[in-house]
Amino acid sequence: MKETPKPKLQAPKKLQTPSSKEILLRSGLRLKFGAWGFFGAWSLGFGALVLAYLAHSAEFPAAWKNSQPLTLSQPGLVRFSVPLETLDAARPGLEDLRIHDAAAREIPFDLDRPVQRAVLTAAPRKFGSKIEGASTVVLLETGQAQPVVGVTLQTPARDFLKPVRVEGSSDGKLWATIVDGQPIFVLAGGATQLCVNFPAGLWPHLRVTLDDRRAAPIPITGATLHPETAESAPTEPLGLEITERAETDKETRLTLRLNGGNVTLAGLSLVTGDALFSRRVTLAQRTLSEGEVRETPLATAFLYRLALEGRPAVSNITFAVDVPVQSRELLLTIHNDDNPPLNLTTIEAKRRPVFAVLLNDRPGPLQLLSGNAQCAAPKYDLAALRRDLRTVPVVTAQAGALTANPKFTAPDPLAMLAAGTTPLDVNPWRFRKAVRLVGPGIQQLELDLETLARCAASFADLRVVAAGQQVPFILERTPIQRSFPVATSKADDPKRPKTSRWELALPHKSLPLTRLTCETGAPLFRREVTVFEERPDSRGEKHRVALGNATWVRTPEHKPGKLVIALNQPPTTDRLWLEMENGDNPPLELTAFTAWHTTARLLFRAADGSAPALYYGNIQVAFPRYDLDLVARQIFSAPKIQATLGPEEALKGKPLGESLAGTKGNALFWGVLVAVVAVLLFVLSRLLPKPAEPAK
Repeated sequence: MKETPKPKLQAPKKLQTPSSKEILLRSGLRLKFGAWGFFGAWSLGFGALVLAYLAHSAEFPAAWKNSQPLTLSQPGLVRFSVPLETLDAARPGLEDLRIHDAAAREIPFDLDRPVQRAVLTAAPRKFGSKIEGASTVVLLETGQAQPVVGVTLQTPARDFLKPVRVEGSSDGKLWATIVDGQPIFVLAGGATQLCVNFPAGLWPHLRVTLDDRRAAPIPITGATLHPETAESAPTEPLGLEITERAETDKETRLTLRLNGGNVTLAGLSLVTGDALFSRRVTLAQRTLSEGEVRETPLATAFLYRLALEGRPAVSNITFAVDVPVQSRELLLTIHNDDNPPLNLTTIEAKRRPVFAVLLNDRPGPLQLLSGNAQCAAPKYDLAALRRDLRTVPVVTAQAGALTANPKFTAPDPLAMLAAGTTPLDVNPWRFRKAVRLVGPGIQQLELDLETLARCAASFADLRVVAAGQQVPFILERTPIQRSFPVATSKADDPKRPKTSRWELALPHKSLPLTRLTCETGAPLFRREVTVFEERPDSRGEKHRVALGNATWVRTPEHKPGKLVIALNQPPTTDRLWLEMENGDNPPLELTAFTAWHTTARLLFRAADGSAPALYYGNIQVAFPRYDLDLVARQIFSAPKIQATLGPEEALKGKPLGESLAGTKGNALFWGVLVAVVAVLLFVLSRLLPKPAEPAK
């Protein structure tokens, strides 16, 4: 007979606390087997019909505007990247993001927004700097137990460019070259690069050598080490389109449209064929404040591509890393100074993904819900396990199209803009221009020169009217400078032979001019110039009012360029004079006079078939107040249609107060004054005693 084997007694294992991942997986398995125990009593065909019925009959909450189907590549505790379409449709903080299964049951999740860790810094244990021949040598004892990936030098010097060689050593005697030829510089425009990056290595000693053969040595007063950090934060490509480009004599201004909003940029990179350049760039987005558009700066950087003699070019063309943006539309300004504009091919963009972590244990696709302006952020237990959930592997997510929730009943805020607000009595307005539309949607209307001259300086009198109703709009005072040529003629004063004078004829009075430019071929000069106008007072007498002063200097070392004089106040007349003091020097020949002025735009929505008009010229009205701040983000993110203005229509004559300030007003003033004086003389003559009659 065979003996029955005795069971082996095992000592109980040491009590262990299960990890958060194990807790979630166990709970998921219980849910899974429980569901299977129920459906196992039925046929697989009937179970499939039940699932299909649940997926078809599931109704999502009516307060959410959008839904997007999502299929994950594997079950269990997973992490996936939230699609860009959902991020764009959600609120900026993603408070309204919800995840439901096919039966419309809410699934807990946690969000992970990775960003690049800050660069670590450490002081070297020992620092020394000395000059050896035609080189400056910096010796560092790192004192680091972890690999080093870079070193930043410290110097008070300005306006220099030097190649650098970095060597490493384990004993301070035998040196191995790590990198050679990397430049460090501080340029006159402000671009600075004092950090030298190199492959990670555990180096007890570092030697940094600056090549001084082409320029004088600079003092190196210190250094900072950069230990190796964790791996780079993940990135995803982000579609970008340049929708508008405006060039001035000093700047290039680009309007960028992203494929989605509510993202964190992982960097914008300029793609240009220019071999050598250095530019300061500024990234901004539009915000609405007190009824006007403001440009809020997001990032500023110096981008460059430089090449030292006999060495390959080095560049830094990426900026705006880990910058959160809400709107799809961004404004990029490239400050060219006196350099020609860059030959930009395109701009490449990347973003940081937003990961959602959840337990995927239910059949059928998931649904991402977004577009609820009122709900609070959800509070799930997963938030307490956020640190552990970051190690969950990323799985592939196949997202469908973003669709509208048929149960959503809240009105579209942008569609409400087309209905107008209140009627407007246009009788007090003096001028009107038809707005020429290309199609319905969000319109971008730039005011032309004539409108800028005739409307109020504060733009308080602007109104957009369609079918007798006001159309709400957003006013944008843009930093874009437009220009136009100025007709000039020589107007020297014979009594002042050492002074040259030019008369400048403007197309309109009261233009918002900011500066004047002109050109000359003279290679060497120094001149004091003044721009002024002859401004009449209430009695018609003209007084000289200075608008701007400048000192123009050119030497053979200077590259010929435009001569600029900034105006400290805009003119009120349509005639300007420019005077130049020549001293005992021959007069200069000035050509290509150009005037520059500020611009303003209106953003509003026009319905299909509407015929809006712009009214202006009412000095009594206050600035309109609309509730557009509630939908400003949607307006800024929407595609813009360029609208234009038609010819001006005069609706009524000048107001009395303005008429009295003109030529006819001056005649009327003197006529009234003469009449008053005549009446006073008559009254005085009646009051004076009559002379006594002579005695007979």
